[in-house]
Amino acid sequence: MRAERPRDRAFARTVAFMLPLAGGAFGAVVAAWPGAAVGAFLGALLSVAAWRHFDRRSAQRRAQLLTPFPDRWREYLLDHCDHYDRLPDHLRRRFEDDLRIFLLEKRITGIETPVTDELRLLVAASAVTLSVAWPDYEWEQLTEVLLYPQAFDRDWSFEGDELVGQAHPWGTVILSVPSLVESFEDPDDAYHVGFHEFAHLLDVSQVGDADQTRFDGIPAGLATEQARAWVEVAERERERLRKGRSVLDPYGEEDPVEFLAVAVEAFFEIPIDLRRHHQELYAILKDYFAQDPAAWDDARGLTLD
Repeated sequence: MRAERPRDRAFARTVAFMLPLAGGAFGAVVAAWPGAAVGAFLGALLSVAAWRHFDRRSAQRRAQLLTPFPDRWREYLLDHCDHYDRLPDHLRRRFEDDLRIFLLEKRITGIETPVTDELRLLVAASAVTLSVAWPDYEWEQLTEVLLYPQAFDRDWSFEGDELVGQAHPWGTVILSVPSLVESFEDPDDAYHVGFHEFAHLLDVSQVGDADQTRFDGIPAGLATEQARAWVEVAERERERLRKGRSVLDPYGEEDPVEFLAVAVEAFFEIPIDLRRHHQELYAILKDYFAQDPAAWDDARGLTLD
């Protein structure tokens, strides 16, 4: 994430150009030339207000990034977030910047549970792990994260316990707090509810793009040929799951949508294992995320058992 969002700059330029024109045209229809002058003036005022809005957000981001990253946050991440620990220095610095912007702008709400600083860090780290190598990525499709005190059912009540996380195409992510904490406590079991649910949001385009309101199991942003390659590899990997010849969680066999989320979990949780046994899948995810966690684990001296 950057202090000034590219989308904001483009939108502000468009608004600054269009609002005076639109105001002038409307005023001309209502009251001829005097109305056009008044309409253009009002449109210009609205343009200034829009510029100030975007500049205010950029100023807030710049102020946040100028503040030193809290030592206690860094210590907590080193103790609890294995991916933060494995990152090269330049990506670790970006991770810290992205995490601060995420926490500044994204709404994290507790449902019958307190939202501590530690839980906010775990939520933000779940998302930023996926996007840290994408400097212009904003998680614009995310509207809110809801933290539940326990597992829940498909009616979002606590009477059942079949779900520990859920993501919706309209941008709401629900996470069970015990499962989120457990996900970070065991970083190499190919299970991470945070990675899983935020991976689902990669299945929809960011706000303003097409096809943003449904899941189909194809990571957003892939070119046509890349998307076709993903579908082919995913189908072969799901067949391996069906035959019990995969290191991926069997839940990935359910459908292409769940396969994507399960594959993302494995990529960040057991990257060396995934690279060894599923080279083609690892290569696609490595290119997509612009990250190489298996190589970084090699550099840390980690090996397969």
